[in-house]
Amino acid sequence: MKKRKLIFQQKQKLIRVMLSMVLLIMVWAGMAFAQPKSISGLVKDDNNAPIPGATVLVKGTTVGTVTDNNGKFSLSGIPVGSKILSVSFIGMDAQELPIGDKSIFNVSLKTSTVGVEEVVVVGYGTQKKANLTGAVDQVTGEVFDNRPIANVSQGLKGVIPNLNIKLQDGKPNQAPSFNIRGTTSIGQGGSALILIDGVEGDPSLLNPNDIASVSILKDAASASIYGARGAFGVVLLTTKNPAKGKTSVTFSSNFAIKDPVRSPDFVTDGYTWVKMFSEAFVNGDGSFPQNINKTLKFSQAYLDEF
Repeated sequence: MKKRKLIFQQKQKLIRVMLSMVLLIMVWAGMAFAQPKSISGLVKDDNNAPIPGATVLVKGTTVGTVTDNNGKFSLSGIPVGSKILSVSFIGMDAQELPIGDKSIFNVSLKTSTVGVEEVVVVGYGTQKKANLTGAVDQVTGEVFDNRPIANVSQGLKGVIPNLNIKLQDGKPNQAPSFNIRGTTSIGQGGSALILIDGVEGDPSLLNPNDIASVSILKDAASASIYGARGAFGVVLLTTKNPAKGKTSVTFSSNFAIKDPVRSPDFVTDGYTWVKMFSEAFVNGDGSFPQNINKTLKFSQAYLDEF
């Protein structure tokens, strides 16, 4: 009985020793596996050219660097559990890559594009709308979509606040008068400066489908860019840029007839016109007219001949 008990105790000791060794081996393996790792790589643009000065950062940590003149980078001492590698550069879309077990990264950054709704055309360039200090309004070419208009000027009526467009007549190609914020000066008046892609022109000659954006510079700050000609405000029209390697053909047709609600009853008879002219002159001035115009004499005998 004592012999069996002794053998049982020896087996328990042996099992404890084996478990301790297994646990020690697992701890050693975990420590070796949890050691900080190192990575390296290359950052290029969409033309396959290296990007110097790009920021490479392990997300959630302070481990980071910038690429050298050849676009290469290397990072060491990356903490255990780091999952995302962030790569960014000014003017390009940032990328976030999973780290995983990789040690070499080849990153390609694409040039970022700024939407037209995020910037405003000001003077000879563009500026973020949030950074503007002057009074500026802007609309995109979407305001002309699905509207039966003959030209750009007609399409802008009632679209932008404080922009008053006065059409002289009903001709489709008539150049209207652009006014910003009402009366500009006493007696003389003044129209806004119209610039199409930086060049003064007539917007009535443009195809509404070619317009990308319309910006209105309303206050006197525009005079600091355009001088006295911009004192009454500036209307900046920007046309769309053509797409490289792509041909697009769009056709639309509209037909409309304009007819006045009321038209005057014109006098086409010579005697009636002359008689009414004489009566109006007498009623107005109290005397008989002597001349119809600078060359044609007028008298009662002349009237009697008709």
